[in-house]
Amino acid sequence: MRFLDVITLAAEGVKDRKFRFALNIIGILIGGAAITALVSVTQGMSREINEELELLGPTSISVSISGFGGGGRLTWRDVETIKKIPHVALVTPVIDRTALVKIGSHSDYVRVVGVIPDEYLRVVKNIEVEEGRFLRRSDAVSAVLGANIACPPGEEEPIAEVGDRVIVEANLDSEVRTMTFRVAGVLAEVGGAMITSTDDVVFITLRSAQQLFEMGSELTRIAVEADSIETVDGVVDAIEEALGEDVVVISAGFVRETVGRVTGTIEAVLGGVSAISLVVAGVGIINTMTISVMERTREIGILKAIGAKSRDVLLMFLSEALITGFLGGVIGVLFGVALSQVVSSMAQISLNITLTAAPSLGVGVAVVAFSVITGAASGLYPAWRAANLNPVEALRYE
Repeated sequence: MRFLDVITLAAEGVKDRKFRFALNIIGILIGGAAITALVSVTQGMSREINEELELLGPTSISVSISGFGGGGRLTWRDVETIKKIPHVALVTPVIDRTALVKIGSHSDYVRVVGVIPDEYLRVVKNIEVEEGRFLRRSDAVSAVLGANIACPPGEEEPIAEVGDRVIVEANLDSEVRTMTFRVAGVLAEVGGAMITSTDDVVFITLRSAQQLFEMGSELTRIAVEADSIETVDGVVDAIEEALGEDVVVISAGFVRETVGRVTGTIEAVLGGVSAISLVVAGVGIINTMTISVMERTREIGILKAIGAKSRDVLLMFLSEALITGFLGGVIGVLFGVALSQVVSSMAQISLNITLTAAPSLGVGVAVVAFSVITGAASGLYPAWRAANLNPVEALRYE
């Protein structure tokens, strides 16, 4: 038999058993769609995080106190120590605390970040002012609001504009300290960035933050910029050696590698769990095709009697399994892409985070290939069984 004849017979076999064929495709489809959707969402999350880290720059380093240390703290003395380390281009102190912010009748606990404006802008590069201006060193009672502070999610109109008054209450151990600021600017919306978002932050100058939180010489963290990518690791090691074991020193490159490992693990686990669906679908294909062989025993006997070889019968049944796997994989990829977009939209609506799915051609090809392999492997035994039927016994089969 010609190869085209084998394919034609396989297609006719599929056509004659539409319902079973559809059920097999649905089984493959579910597994393929789950793998495509989950991997696409995970890759999108990884890309979002990496894009945020790019805003920090590859030479950025963050110094903070370990939560498991012995109660240490960062001070201005540490800033001066870091400045003396070779290959350090910039050192800027930061105070980052939570406080109650009141704007008119609205109030909420948000992050209040005290910075040295010009230095901080050199380290964090995603700050874009939409209205007004950013802080200056001389600002004593000015504040800059993140997009969600000026216009909280769900509000149709902004609750604060440039020139409005903002009251910040810091709950200290001994008292509640209150300061009033005027809005100098409102930042453009960054979106649901997970690491460098400024949407839910109120910026004030470092001096104002020291007064508000009564920090004295104490700091929350220190932002450091190395003079080149090649010197980042050396600067990290030098800071750890100079400040001791209580500090946590993290570079943007380290975070990027860690995030890559974590998202890679998540992607592998979710993909593996989803692949179980394809295995289950494969069992369904074995069952369906085994029954099909039994139903078509006389047909197989006739084919062999008129000259068809065992190889032709084997290819015919394998072709049916391959068609099932291929169509199920392709449709599953298409459904998976659509599902990943739905998941991303739901995340934006319900969690207010920007999570853009990143379906790729490589993932689609891999899912289709895996589906075809699953179909072929599942159809191998039934096809082998059909090919080895004795034509005389097959013709006598009822």
